[in-house]
Parts: sequence; structure tokens; C-alpha cells
Amino acid sequence: MKSGQILILVLLIVVVALAVGLSVASRNIVNLRTSTQTKESQRAFGAAEGGVEDVLSKLTKISSDIKLGTSTSGCSVVGSTATCSVPVSSDITASVNVKGSKVYESKVELGEVGQIDLTGLVNPPASQVEVHWAKGSAENSNGGPASLEIGQLYGSSSYGMMRWYVPNPSTRPNETLGINTFGTSSCPSPPSDGYTQCIRVAVTSSTPLALRIKPFWASTTVKVFGVGFDLPVQTYDISSSASSNAGVTRAVQVKRTALPMMPAIFDYTMFSEGDILK
Repeated sequence: MKSGQILILVLLIVVVALAVGLSVASRNIVNLRTSTQTKESQRAFGAAEGGVEDVLSKLTKISSDIKLGTSTSGCSVVGSTATCSVPVSSDITASVNVKGSKVYESKVELGEVGQIDLTGLVNPPASQVEVHWAKGSAENSNGGPASLEIGQLYGSSSYGMMRWYVPNPSTRPNETLGINTFGTSSCPSPPSDGYTQCIRVAVTSSTPLALRIKPFWASTTVKVFGVGFDLPVQTYDISSSASSNAGVTRAVQVKRTALPMMPAIFDYTMFSEGDILK
């Protein structure tokens, strides 16, 4: 009788010990798998970032390839898209796509300036660009949409700048900057892309360089495109993805403007009659 009780007790102890052992082993396996996945995820993410950094370091050459339809940068170019394979390590290669957009669309904060590339336009004095702003209800509340100061930078051996001011008299009747609206005209129809404000600006110089847009009173999203023609490439969307040997894939996406962005103070230096002292 006692021997039977002892056997049952031993079996219970073995079962409990086995259950504890299996639980510990299972947890260790899960921890190991999680650790491995985290490591592989970090490797894939690092490789994707490495692909972006590599492409950014030669973006000037890639952008030239996109404009000319060549492949001197080592990337395959089709239309406005370049595809690059970037070996990041001995076993991971990042696949990076660089897509150029000929429409400028970005949110411009107060105190900042949106800059649109106008170089290389054919017969530019006959051209017009259409400017949309104030997208959605949020950018049309709290006193109405922003007003815009639009500057056109031009020149070759010497440089100049013309400015227009697009006011919003319905909600801000007393605003004035002493800048005329010469060279602008109303759009033939309201925007149908979620924006509420629209104006057309004539490219009035034979040597245009850039259009600079500065909002007043509120930040605003701005969209600019050519009327009946394509602008030069304005922005590059760069997306990079990489996969580890374990099959973990990570992606990184960044956006870059085609032109280096000059700060807002640049506009004041163009119109200042003397030195600007800080």
C-alpha cells in the first residue's frame, strides 16, 4: 500500500518537474526567437537606411540621370523613376526607388518658404504656373486661409526678384504689404483636389530660376504645377527596402526637394537697399 502511494507521489513529482521544464524551455525558445527577430529586424532596418544614405550621397547624379534618361549612376532609369541596388553587407542588398515628381506639394510652415524650380523652361515668358493652397477644413478655419507672398527669382549673370501678394480680403480686410499683384490671374475654375484657394502666376522672365512662396497668418499646404506643360522635377520620393536571411523585411521612406532650400531671409536680402545686420 505504501509502495503504491510512493509511486503515485513520484509520478506526480515527475509530471510537475516535466511541466516546469517544458514551460522554461518554451519561454527560452520564445525569448530566443524574439531576440533573433529583433536582431534581424535591426539588420534589415539598418540596411534599408544604408540604402537611403547611399542614394542621397549621389542624388545629384541620379537626378541628372532621371532628367536625361541615362544610367550613369549605376541605377536603372525608367521615366521619372530610378531603381538602385545597394549592397549594404555581404548578405543584404537594399532595393531603393527614387521617383521624381514634377508637381510641388508640401506644407509650408509660418516663417518658412516653399521653393519651386523653374530652370530649363522652354519659352518661359509665355508660361503660367497654377498655385493651390489652403487644403481641407483645418487650413480654412481660425480666420480663414493664409495669404501668400509669391516671389519669382530670375537672372543669369545678375539676379533679380519680383514679388506678388495674394491677399484674402474677405477675412483679413486690413492686410497689406505694399506689393502689387501684377502677373497674377484668377484660375478659370475652383480646385477639385481638396484645396480652396487658387491663382495663376505668369513666368515673366526669360531666365527664370525659382518661385518662392511664403505664407502669412497661418501655415498652409501648397501645390504648384505648370499650366499646359510640365515643370522640372520638384521633389524626389526615396523608398528603400531590405530583407535579412531570416526573411525579415523593413522599409524606409524619405522625401527630398530638387533644389537646396534657401532660408526665408534670402528674400529680404534681395530687396534690401543696404547691409542686413544681425
